[in-house]
Amino acid sequence: MWYDLMAESYKKLIVQRLEEVKQKNKHIAAIYNNYSKLGEALERKHKYGTTHTGGYSKENEELQRVKDEMAELYRSKCQNDQRLINANHAITEYERKTSELMAEKIKLEATSSQLSGRYARIEVELHKIRIDNEQLNDERIATNTTVTMLTKQIQEMENDRIHFLNKIRELNETRIDLLNAEVAQEEQRRHSRVQEMITNVVQDVTEKDFKLEAMLKRMPETNASGDLLLGDSLPSRAEFNFECDEGEVNDVHWLDGETFATGGSDRKIKIWKTDGHGGQTRIDSLAGSNAALTRIDYDRDRKFLIASSNDKNVRIWNLDTSRLMSTLSGHADQVTCIKFYQSHSAVSGSADRVIKIWDLQNQRCSRSLFPASKILDVATNMGGSPSLFASGHFDKKLRFYDGRSTDPVKTVEMGGRITSLDVTMSGCELLISTRDDTITMIDLRTFQTVHCYSAENYRTSSDLSRVVLSSGNEYVAAGSSNGSIFIWNKESTKLEKRLSSSSDNAIFSLSWNPTGYGLLSSSKQKVVTLWK
Repeated sequence: MWYDLMAESYKKLIVQRLEEVKQKNKHIAAIYNNYSKLGEALERKHKYGTTHTGGYSKENEELQRVKDEMAELYRSKCQNDQRLINANHAITEYERKTSELMAEKIKLEATSSQLSGRYARIEVELHKIRIDNEQLNDERIATNTTVTMLTKQIQEMENDRIHFLNKIRELNETRIDLLNAEVAQEEQRRHSRVQEMITNVVQDVTEKDFKLEAMLKRMPETNASGDLLLGDSLPSRAEFNFECDEGEVNDVHWLDGETFATGGSDRKIKIWKTDGHGGQTRIDSLAGSNAALTRIDYDRDRKFLIASSNDKNVRIWNLDTSRLMSTLSGHADQVTCIKFYQSHSAVSGSADRVIKIWDLQNQRCSRSLFPASKILDVATNMGGSPSLFASGHFDKKLRFYDGRSTDPVKTVEMGGRITSLDVTMSGCELLISTRDDTITMIDLRTFQTVHCYSAENYRTSSDLSRVVLSSGNEYVAAGSSNGSIFIWNKESTKLEKRLSSSSDNAIFSLSWNPTGYGLLSSSKQKVVTLWK
């Protein structure tokens, strides 16, 4: 519509200008007509002649004047024509600009239409957002109310937890008092049994026993565990072998001269008793672990058995009651080794590269050490310092720690990753097994190597294979990956014996009988063998 109005106004402007030109040229047309008439009259006069010379002169002047006026009028006409041309050009330019403006107007109208549609959509979305915001605000208010209520419940639960912790602390103190009383009673019973045994032995001694008595006086009476030692006997045959577990037997450990414990992938510790006639009987089974057991240690004085497990925990059982006393949690990966340490402590090592010292009375971790390498075995009961213990690592380093500090007091580099540690009865020497198929004895007073043991066909069976010293410290025994057991003389390092089993399954663990007579071995395929 706006375009039509513009076109109509331009038409009126053109017609108006043409009328103005017509009005301006009207008197020119009259003069031109008069000039034409005068010219015709003059031609007639020339044609027919005249006697009025004065009149002719007047007419010439009048004609000249008319010519001049005609020339002036022609100039005016040319100027007017030029103005008309210019006006036409201006009109053409206006029409072009009008077309451009109209095209721009159409584009702007399309853009305006798009913006109007977008504005309408935004209005709808904004309305929806307002509704959602109101719903969220209602939900926020409800959530704040719920949070306030839950916070109040948490505070009440925290108060209850503190109350229960206080109760647990009181019960723990009572339990510790009972345990101390039980330990004291057990010590008293043990002392009474020892006194009774001594009395019986003294009463049974006759004149025929003088020679045996003289021999016994020349030997150590008991080993570190309190068992009577008659001297180490070099085993030569298998007394018995049996399948004791449902899978691999990772560790075997003598508890006394007739009783031993086994632990492995069936997640139970089984207690066995030998009958002295080539047989054995299972007398107990200790449950509680959720994964395979890796190492066993035994505290004879308190009748406590401790074991490490692949479920990241350490557990303690009372063998008198066959009851699980506590589960020690804190490691982030499988626990590879455990040993009793000092009077009421234990040391554990794990694949998480952390060593933990456990307070067994309070059932908590008293210190964590970070050697930055996987721990494969630990050793305690070192004679030089009761607080000293050693750890063998995957990075081939043997580290010695004082339980009162966090950094190792000594580090020794070995030839391969360390799989097993065992301390001599005197506590002055340490036996070390490494994956380079060698066994080393070092002096704990100088940290220098004193003996090395190896054999042509000996191969370390695994990262957790266990080597042991005999009860009287006369021999060194190690199981091989081919199922054989190699026994060396401790002092001369001579290979004294090679025991071959009926199968070629790797030997994982060994334990020498506290009396010195009998060697237990456990293999990968759930077989335990007693060698005598």
